[in-house]
Amino acid sequence: MIKRINRITENLFEWIMDHPLIGIPLLTATPIVILVSLLTWFHYSLGVKGFGPESIQQVTIQRLYVDGGSSSHYMVGTDQGVLEVDNILWPVQVFNCDELYSKLEVGKTYTVKVKGNKVINWFVQEYPYIIEIQK
Repeated sequence: MIKRINRITENLFEWIMDHPLIGIPLLTATPIVILVSLLTWFHYSLGVKGFGPESIQQVTIQRLYVDGGSSSHYMVGTDQGVLEVDNILWPVQVFNCDELYSKLEVGKTYTVKVKGNKVINWFVQEYPYIIEIQK
């Protein structure tokens, strides 16, 4: 079995050396593809960044604030917990986070469509995203 794997590896290396215009970009792109795949799997498995369950909740806004860090996030403190308003590209498309955030007022009750899970630990802090506001 190990001899077969070594032979396959040697053949692949020879092919790359014979076809450098195809093989070298392929070898360069492989780590990038692996990294993107791992990040997608990570987000999917935790249900964050637009992945995860979708639910409709009725919430009363208690606090609106911008979480200032390396990148700012619109945060919404509610009676159901903390939610986030942010643009998401994939798997759902939300491009109007500024408009959604500006519709919210402290003390009012809204019906919101929420996507994702709350995950907080030492290396990631994610809250469910508000993707739609219904009055």
